[in-house]
Amino acid sequence: MSFPDLKHSCILLILLAAFQGCGPGRAVSETSSPQPDWVRSRPVLPEYYIGIGWAQKTMNIHQYQQAARQNALADLAGEISVTISSNSVLHAFESQLGFREDYTSTIQARTQEVLEGYELTDTWEDQENYWIYYRLPVTRHREITERRRNDAVRLSASYLENAMRSRDDGQIRNSLVQLISSMEAIKNYFDDPLPVEFMGKEIQLGNKIFNELSATISRIDIIPENLTLEIKTGREVPSSLLKFKVLDQTGNPIADFPVVAHYSERPIRNNRTRTGRNGIAGFDIDIIRSSGPFETFTVRADMEVLVAEASADPVVRRLVTRFTAPRGAARINILPPVIMLVVREYNMGHELSHGSLGEVFRESAVEAGYLFDDNPSKADYIIRITSSATATAESGTYRNALLTGSISVELPGGTTIYRRELKGFRGSHFEILQAGEEAYRQAARRMKSSYFREIDETIRKRSSR
Repeated sequence: MSFPDLKHSCILLILLAAFQGCGPGRAVSETSSPQPDWVRSRPVLPEYYIGIGWAQKTMNIHQYQQAARQNALADLAGEISVTISSNSVLHAFESQLGFREDYTSTIQARTQEVLEGYELTDTWEDQENYWIYYRLPVTRHREITERRRNDAVRLSASYLENAMRSRDDGQIRNSLVQLISSMEAIKNYFDDPLPVEFMGKEIQLGNKIFNELSATISRIDIIPENLTLEIKTGREVPSSLLKFKVLDQTGNPIADFPVVAHYSERPIRNNRTRTGRNGIAGFDIDIIRSSGPFETFTVRADMEVLVAEASADPVVRRLVTRFTAPRGAARINILPPVIMLVVREYNMGHELSHGSLGEVFRESAVEAGYLFDDNPSKADYIIRITSSATATAESGTYRNALLTGSISVELPGGTTIYRRELKGFRGSHFEILQAGEEAYRQAARRMKSSYFREIDETIRKRSSR
């Protein structure tokens, strides 16, 4: 064998031996160093915060190393204890608003995001595992935290000052947005008292923001222009009737203020809006469908919109929306529609004085809360029922009858909003009149089971013309 062939063979044997030592999911190389003490037993170093992370090895080196680093940083953040001061804003939220956010885990997650000044102390791995060890000097962390806290306090105080100036100028919406921004600036320090000199006085900054926010919100009034409305079923409620004034404590209108409406019967479209320059917001209901005696229309301050203008932070959002939002309500009394019933029913040419279809319709309508009046000027709807049972071909000794006709619903002006043709109702009997009565009984059952429901839904869902 020539020298080049021998050389290539040796290289091949070395590579084969190397690959045989690497099982699936393992790194090619193995550590020859013994397991360090910090892997076996967690170090206790008072002058350091410790973070140790572990991950199982996979074929993706970057993936398992990154996982170990994240675990180590989470462990490091967990070392930094969180104590909620009795003078902190978080304590105020817990005691006054019933807020029970797991703030410890929240602040630890944020601590991990902004960790700075930590040192990579060591790493160790074997065939299956990868370990990483970080340390953060306690004094270094305090210096960084103090610098960041001071920056946050200065920014927060600036927002607070702008908020109080806006409030004094009557700009209530802007004042609330500035207050929420002030809270956003110190979101990582809700557990601290944050003493600061502000406008010549020593204050606890978080508590000052909380109190100003609470006071500003509580001084907002939302008042309906009409405390009570009377609307008939099937009619719309225009925005000219559903107006709400948003006023400050002195009775001045608050412009450009976000409000949200709630209608007790069902959700409505366009339930969010802002007040105009006159501090008034209007809403409409496309149609009254309720079968109850009354409904309630409530308008409240849209705190979610105010928060969104100042902060995207979920904790700040949950904190602010815990405040009781100002609200006002109007009662909508539901008046039943008045019906004029016009019935023309015949059986074999004889007009019926007590027609089956008309009687069934009237009974169903009374149960549903409708009123009746024979005066067309007082009627909201005119119901016309026309029907006739006539003889058809005989079947042996049986006499057969067929009922035809129509049911219609008209507005007082003559517009038809519902029409149903009556057909397919048959009756058989030894006597022709009884055969006609049987056909009427079939039609009456259909009136009760479906036709009245169709008419009722047409009236309740009809938009006013």
